[in-house]
Amino acid sequence: MIVGDPANRLGWWRTSACALLLVSGAGPACGSEPVTDPVRATTCAELVDAGRATAEEVLDQLADRTLADLEADHPSQPFADLDPVLRRDVFAARAADLGCGDAELADLACTAFQGLSHRAHGDLARAYLAPYFTACD
Repeated sequence: MIVGDPANRLGWWRTSACALLLVSGAGPACGSEPVTDPVRATTCAELVDAGRATAEEVLDQLADRTLADLEADHPSQPFADLDPVLRRDVFAARAADLGCGDAELADLACTAFQGLSHRAHGDLARAYLAPYFTACD
């Protein structure tokens, strides 16, 4: 349960988004159809494809919504609707199965997430993407 002031809840969510970056990343592999389900990934690059697809879905669900909008739907867990999309445990397990290291996933994600910023329409969506772009610095 996420309780406390909105800044703490947003900080928790940013940490979760960063964790997703470290275990999933995102971006299409060269010359092949992108994998959108982490379970189907057979390489770290394909796992990154699935991460990008997940990020796109999250951005679509966030649209122009604010933290207050999410809290109105689920006061004690404002990001509850995103948890099934993020599938953190599935990404983490697949990354471990494939032997994908954090640095490798971050490098792949840095390139793969280029072009997503135009899909972030609100502050919450931009905050979601921030950890992905910070990893590129």
